[in-house]
Amino acid sequence: MDYVEIELTQGNINNNHLYLSSVIEFFPKDSIGGSNESSLAHRLLEVHSGIASPVRTDIAGDKKIFRRRSWVGEFFEVHGLVAGDWVVIEKTGADRYHVYPKRK
Repeated sequence: MDYVEIELTQGNINNNHLYLSSVIEFFPKDSIGGSNESSLAHRLLEVHSGIASPVRTDIAGDKKIFRRRSWVGEFFEVHGLVAGDWVVIEKTGADRYHVYPKRK
């Protein structure tokens, strides 16, 4: 499968992040780092969301969210996303992903 879908929670909206725990196997194991900035994963992912420059990030292993998340709040706002909406994460290259709202 080249994509996964996740349902947004109010926690996602409030804290500007995407829970990846239900789809963690979709990402390379070496893109999952430790709990803080000093324990980044060996492999960084390039995340495109259509709202800014691509973000290079790993996944924080303790929380299972993208470590860099400053773009997520803007992504939610631009697309008017709320809890219960769905987001698609599509693999578009070796370490490249596109995040976008699920079309209704």
